[in-house]
Amino acid sequence: MLTQSWASGRLQLLMAPVFHGLVVVSGLALLVGGVMGLMAHQPRPSTPWRAAILVLCTSLFIVLAPPRGSLSTLVRHRPPAQLDGLAAGFALPPEHRDLVDWVRLLRGTPQPQLFRGDPVQVEGFVLVTATGERHLAQVLVRCCLADATPVRLPVQWPAEGPLPEQDQWVRVEGEMELLDTPDGVQPVVIAHGVTSIPKPRQPFRT
Repeated sequence: MLTQSWASGRLQLLMAPVFHGLVVVSGLALLVGGVMGLMAHQPRPSTPWRAAILVLCTSLFIVLAPPRGSLSTLVRHRPPAQLDGLAAGFALPPEHRDLVDWVRLLRGTPQPQLFRGDPVQVEGFVLVTATGERHLAQVLVRCCLADATPVRLPVQWPAEGPLPEQDQWVRVEGEMELLDTPDGVQPVVIAHGVTSIPKPRQPFRT
């Protein structure tokens, strides 16, 4: 299962690339150990056929029908990601800042009005909050999905057309504005255009 997850690319959805080598080595070690165990001429306790069939069917099911999780459901109730360090995005032209750059900038300034009217072009998936709002988000992962935390921007979606679906990946083009929200006055992206984009091969940031 470990080697198959790596070979199929599914491992990209589960953990940061820096740990992929450890998973591959572990999978190969288990394969080698299993083959050596089968070749050893030592008496082994027999396995009940029902247990063997259950293990085989479970393994095939996981390989052939992998679970399709929802990033929105995964991080909806988790605290926002800690974005430490300098706001390097401040030196970038506004239209070149990605979603994480914008969130770091807005958190780090006591004067969000400085960015009012700046053009915004960001990508992410649609995160439906516990109150039903649709934010644009990305997920920050340090090790694996167990420690995943959201980085999100409030968005005022265009009045015309349907709202994007939960977990849909989109590119939003618009401008930054300050609006009254239930949490007080805060920066909100006024979306002028929303374009559906393919889900990235690795759908989180490390």
